[in-house]
Amino acid sequence: MSFSFRKKLVTLALATAAATPVLGAVPASADSAAVAAIANRQVGKTCGSYYGCQHPTAWCSDFARWVWGQAGAEHTSALDARAVSFYEYGSKYGTFHSVPQVGDAVVYDSDGSATDGHVQHVNLVVKVSADGTKIQTVGGNESGGVRWRDWFDWKNNASPVGAGRALRFIGPKGLTDTAPPSGEPAPVSAVGDLTGDGKPDLLARAESGNGTLWIYPGEGDGHFGTRVDNGGWAAMERVTGVGDVTGDGKADVAAIEKSSGKLWIYPGQSNGHLGSRVDNGGGWGDIRVTGSKDLNGDGRGDLLAIDEASGKLWMYPGLDNGHFGNRVEAGSNWDSMNPVGSAGDLTGDGKNDVAAVEEASGKLFVYPGLGNGKLGTRIQAGTNWNVMSSVSGAGDYTGDGKDDLIARDNAGKLWVYPGQDNGQLGARIDNGAGWNFTS
Repeated sequence: MSFSFRKKLVTLALATAAATPVLGAVPASADSAAVAAIANRQVGKTCGSYYGCQHPTAWCSDFARWVWGQAGAEHTSALDARAVSFYEYGSKYGTFHSVPQVGDAVVYDSDGSATDGHVQHVNLVVKVSADGTKIQTVGGNESGGVRWRDWFDWKNNASPVGAGRALRFIGPKGLTDTAPPSGEPAPVSAVGDLTGDGKPDLLARAESGNGTLWIYPGEGDGHFGTRVDNGGWAAMERVTGVGDVTGDGKADVAAIEKSSGKLWIYPGQSNGHLGSRVDNGGGWGDIRVTGSKDLNGDGRGDLLAIDEASGKLWMYPGLDNGHFGNRVEAGSNWDSMNPVGSAGDLTGDGKNDVAAVEEASGKLFVYPGLGNGKLGTRIQAGTNWNVMSSVSGAGDYTGDGKDDLIARDNAGKLWVYPGQDNGQLGARIDNGAGWNFTS
């Protein structure tokens, strides 16, 4: 977090340009999307690496100022090591935004005001939801390093990054605003066998309109059959396949309700539709979840959840009744991984695995399941996977006896990657475009 002392008490000198290596600089004519691109590349680094950090215990402002400068923003010399200097910048140069935009700095404070001369923290907006109510951010001095945070509701979350509520959004002077988002595509989820024909299927949901949920039956050759309409799911924040957690031998679907934060389990049925849902209670609204075929070796589907506050990955074991048992910690530092998806057995050892893309590097990693809900040493399975907006796997989609991975790229193309039983992937199979469902 940044210094929260008053301006009249101390003036902090800026780091000299010579002290800061030029990492990822772009021309001053760039738009504010350059801020997000540069910030994302720094995830996982520390103050000691660069940024000219003069204050190793409080450098969120140092980091945000450095990123703006690298992107070509004007008047960054007006910023200093106080987070409130960004608020002062917005006042001086008229760059306050009522709705967040990519590249904005966002300041936080627990007392709800910056007019007393201090705020507790500042970080940078790297993505904005279509309706402007949710943001993804990157910030310095978060858990001691540069950290990426997944979607959170900046209006209603009282302390989304643990530093009080979001007060103001401040744009970087001299960088043109990015175009408003057209809609964040809902994830495509490998779901296991929902239809009972022995072949794993696929879930896809429209982001706009009534949020229609479609089930695509797997055909066993890396392609999918005629989709089945499961009605409107616009009330749901997240939807994912979760393996069999109801004990009927068919894969199920997990969904988090927007209004209540409740987690619901919908049993799969052999006709491609879903049965009566099971209530798993509230408190899931700000948790990033994905289902798993079976991570602890008991034959039931499980749920993976990333705690954005701590970066920990938790496994919730399925219980055969649509509910879950006591969670098991499966890993740390998972807040920097996106997207994250369950996978079948990609390593060929008879245990199901997890696949994830490292946000900063774009590398795809396979995390071997150990059969007890925990994960082994990761295997690098590819590069340039930051072009993918969804990754998951739930079985053998190609019919060769090996479990596979499904991914959708940012352009909306769906690909099936055949597993090789060693954590690596074969030549991908093209399932065409139009899988973003944003209009």
